[in-house]
Amino acid sequence: MMSPDDFYEWHDEPRQGDIVLCGVSRIIADDRHSPPQWEALDAHFVQIDDAWDTGRPLGVAAGIGLAMVVTHDCQLDKEWNQRVRELERSGMTLDRAEREAASDVTLDRTLAVSPLVDPSDLRGGRGNLLAGRVIGYLPLPRHPENLVDECVVDLTYQCTVDRLDVVKVTSISEAGRKQLRYAVIQLDALRTADLGFEVEAVVGRTIRKVEVPGRSPLEVRIQLDDGQVIQLLQQPGTPDKGTGRSGDFFRSEGTF
Repeated sequence: MMSPDDFYEWHDEPRQGDIVLCGVSRIIADDRHSPPQWEALDAHFVQIDDAWDTGRPLGVAAGIGLAMVVTHDCQLDKEWNQRVRELERSGMTLDRAEREAASDVTLDRTLAVSPLVDPSDLRGGRGNLLAGRVIGYLPLPRHPENLVDECVVDLTYQCTVDRLDVVKVTSISEAGRKQLRYAVIQLDALRTADLGFEVEAVVGRTIRKVEVPGRSPLEVRIQLDDGQVIQLLQQPGTPDKGTGRSGDFFRSEGTF
């Protein structure tokens, strides 16, 4: 696990990896089962009668907690950037176009988050979880100002929230964001056992060796039996240019 000083780094702009206070929710079955790590999040249960065509109800478990933004930066500002370009094409200066787009509260309203949970409530062993050895969980060190306890981000729980119902608590460094991206890709893509067979079928060669350079990179190098090397994934970088979006992207704490 990274040291707190290396992992946390405040920035005003909204970014992937931001830690926020928000509501989270999930669809549940009739028995309202809550895994131990989600019991604190499942503070409220809502039943929507006759939601299914068959007349069955729909259950929702919801609560308030700390969560990490897992949506990539490009998606956080996608509609905003499109609007800025439209305004520039109409003859508006860049500075005015950015202010105009920033005032439109309908743009980029949703983002995906994953809650922070206590590793002691999870199977797999607290030590392994905090060491980053369990797929689906990103370890977080205790925040220097105790804004966040030592915990893990549960990437197996993702929900969509409205950014205007979110309070930003703290941010993480670029090194921490790289760990997040790797954990997300490892959960969603790299764990499949069929991947190697699919690559072999596409290129018509046998895989001799697979390398994951460094401790938490976002690339995989595949060495084939004829000596060729395929770089399967490249690091998705941080946008080169600031977007102009700042703290007003999220709701301020005083407006709740």
